[in-house]
Amino acid sequence: MSVAFDSNVNISVKVAFDNNPFDETLTFTDISSFVRQFNTKRGRTNELGQFVGGTLSLLLSNDDNRFNPNNETSPYFDSVNGRTKIQPLKPIKITATYDSVEYPIFFGFLSIIPVSFPALGADSVVQFNCVDAFKILNQQTLSATGWRIGRGGFSEIGQSTVLGYEDVQELSSDRVTRLLNVVQFPSTLRDIQTGTLQVQQQQSTLDILTAIRQCETAENAQFFIGKDGKAVFRNRNYRLANPKATSVQASFGNDGVLLPYVDVQTSFDTNEVRNVYQWTRSGGTTQIVTDGISVLRYRPIADVESTINVSDGDVLSIIEQKIAETSLPITRIDSMQVAPRQSTSLWEKVLGLEFGDRISIKIVNPDSSSYTDELWIESIQHRVDASAQTWDWTVTLSPAGSSGWVLGQANLGVGTRFAYT
Repeated sequence: MSVAFDSNVNISVKVAFDNNPFDETLTFTDISSFVRQFNTKRGRTNELGQFVGGTLSLLLSNDDNRFNPNNETSPYFDSVNGRTKIQPLKPIKITATYDSVEYPIFFGFLSIIPVSFPALGADSVVQFNCVDAFKILNQQTLSATGWRIGRGGFSEIGQSTVLGYEDVQELSSDRVTRLLNVVQFPSTLRDIQTGTLQVQQQQSTLDILTAIRQCETAENAQFFIGKDGKAVFRNRNYRLANPKATSVQASFGNDGVLLPYVDVQTSFDTNEVRNVYQWTRSGGTTQIVTDGISVLRYRPIADVESTINVSDGDVLSIIEQKIAETSLPITRIDSMQVAPRQSTSLWEKVLGLEFGDRISIKIVNPDSSSYTDELWIESIQHRVDASAQTWDWTVTLSPAGSSGWVLGQANLGVGTRFAYT
């Protein structure tokens, strides 16, 4: 069941009260009719950073006290075991349906569940503060996974995917798959693109998220949790070859013709400039790449990193690709805000676009001059008030036109510099 947000869109919010975090099959309970507001935020600030854990803040009506974990008469109380079903790490998902198509907005897990009594106790609300799977991956280390004979909560022999943990040199994507197997991350919730570079063995004291991020760095990849809950790993070629990244998926503007936006924020500074890269793989020699013109103009702005690559040549290839994208400042469109109720043509984009999708934005100035740029989406935020029927969609962005080109994968002149072969 879903609840009408307006005449065009229905919202569905469901919680798997009877399941554990990584169960392969989930049984959801619909709580959509109690939703007042929600705010989701996923992604990263810009192209220089790593993706962080997605969050959801969900405000629910609690007039009958059903969402109070202390209420033993709640329909979500497990009377057999004598405990509430409103527990941390219960799976939760939000979807929206437009034109008979259901779009995922957020998939994660309950985290903090405060109960409030505003209006001097005349009202009651519960706020579900939720996180995506990054939190679980961050809490588990390689050395703490596997099976323990006779220990409750651990897998038994024959049921676990690992017997201890010992990795080998392998493709970055194979390592990510191995790490997800370690924590029994559902196979149905993975979108792992085949890597291009090999990685070394890793320390068993690492938490799973840090270990995967090391693979992300060594591949110059992107790792995040998708809006549908999938663990997504994209190799270094994704933005240079995938049609969603190379072809414009939506065109926004304030000219009265393109998809309308509410506001855009631009900048022109050196905040995202990196003109000296000093990367060293474990057991290797430091590789250094500089852009002399950029250093002369803006002084050295360094990026120093240790990696688990298997060859110095791979490290050099990565930083040559990166400096082609970051050495010079350009006018940037940092963020855009959209109110999808302005036009029904916005809903498909607001609900369907994801990280790395390429969009264009046209800005018409008061003097009638204009500026158009193509950008990649780096973060997505939905702010929805179901009662007041307001919906704001905000994305942070990075320039798509400043990337290097790869021989055989892009046209000379599309990118600004040669990146690697």
